[in-house]
Amino acid sequence: MRTSVRSAGVLAAATACLLITLPAGTAGAMTTGDAPKPKAAKPAPPPRGQIVICNHSGYMFDVYADGPSIREDDLAGSFDECTDWARVLTGRYDIGFALRIPSQQNVIIQARFKREDHVFYKVFNGQGVVTTNVGRGELTRVDLYIPRA
Repeated sequence: MRTSVRSAGVLAAATACLLITLPAGTAGAMTTGDAPKPKAAKPAPPPRGQIVICNHSGYMFDVYADGPSIREDDLAGSFDECTDWARVLTGRYDIGFALRIPSQQNVIIQARFKREDHVFYKVFNGQGVVTTNVGRGELTRVDLYIPRA
């Protein structure tokens, strides 16, 4: 009887020491059988690209980009002024521009669109809208010019 009491006392003392030295989460898991819960990983940020519209004419333009993200600005006539927009979500965008003050004259706007290594030009009469895609990490740039006669 004495041997079993001593063995039980030693076993109880060893268990108490083990529970004291283990971290709280581990001790609870050992005594109740629960495993510690893994921490949830933060979701990855959504992919983003960039749209920049520049005015090289000296005229005032209202510009916008409408798609998964929405941006608008007025390029108030400073030569070589560009939008300073935050990065946008990737996807399909309508990029539009118009003279801020309507003109009685026929005003031709030449626009150069550049996305990665692709460049294309379009001519508009006073205003215009172009649909394009913005990809992850890509820069879509629009340069507006009004040719002098």
